[in-house]
Amino acid sequence: MKQPELGQKLIELRQQKNMTQEELVEACNVSVRTIQRIESGEVTPRISTVKILLSALEVDLEEFKETTKTTKSEAYLSSLQSWLQAAWIAGIVYFVVGFIDGAIEIDRYENGDSNMSAAFYIPMKLLYFISYTIFMYGLIRLADYFNNYLLKISSYIMIGLFAFITILDISSIFIEISESNYIMIGVGESMSVGVIGILIGIGLIRLQDGMGVLAKAAGIIEIIAGSCFLIVIGFLMGYIMLIPAIILEVILLFKGYEFIKSERIKA
Repeated sequence: MKQPELGQKLIELRQQKNMTQEELVEACNVSVRTIQRIESGEVTPRISTVKILLSALEVDLEEFKETTKTTKSEAYLSSLQSWLQAAWIAGIVYFVVGFIDGAIEIDRYENGDSNMSAAFYIPMKLLYFISYTIFMYGLIRLADYFNNYLLKISSYIMIGLFAFITILDISSIFIEISESNYIMIGVGESMSVGVIGILIGIGLIRLQDGMGVLAKAAGIIEIIAGSCFLIVIGFLMGYIMLIPAIILEVILLFKGYEFIKSERIKA
């Protein structure tokens, strides 16, 4: 159930029990500020928090879900299913192309641009970026379905950062960059990817209430990878940690696709 309907329903349940917010705090050990923000519709609580509140109000969770169930439109579910399907397929493409991109960048580092073909390099970079964007947009749509705003916003930011890096990489073929500037750019990119990656990891962990332990595992690995990028000297380990993270996220998107598919059947 989305806000503000959830908050209004909790207010109704609390008032039916003749409980004040302070009495509910004593019964469930959730801070009064948190309860105030939930009831006012400012935040969407995690399912674990909802369970605690309902337990204090002596309301069965499954019964609450049935009475507060909101049906997504068929058009919304159809669009979401299509995007999730495209996203997990794009994730596989991104994963495979990533190894090719890594080999190209290593070759550039060791041998320079003398043997680099722009006719090959540019399309590969664009394919890498496009597949990544579709892949991440799948996470954005999944986050939107479960009201996970941290994952949604951080994924948008990462797409923007990836676009900037792609443009910079392509431009570097035509514009000479000094070694000192190249190092500074690399440090900035690594730290930025690290910070946003950690936020995405936290967002994925928050997705576990809707998508299970798989989301939590992907989130933990994303946080580890992000931390490696953040300290810069561990960026190689960061790339290694991204391998299992991407695999788990592709599986997560496929699982989300199957979940939405089943929701459409139920509807």
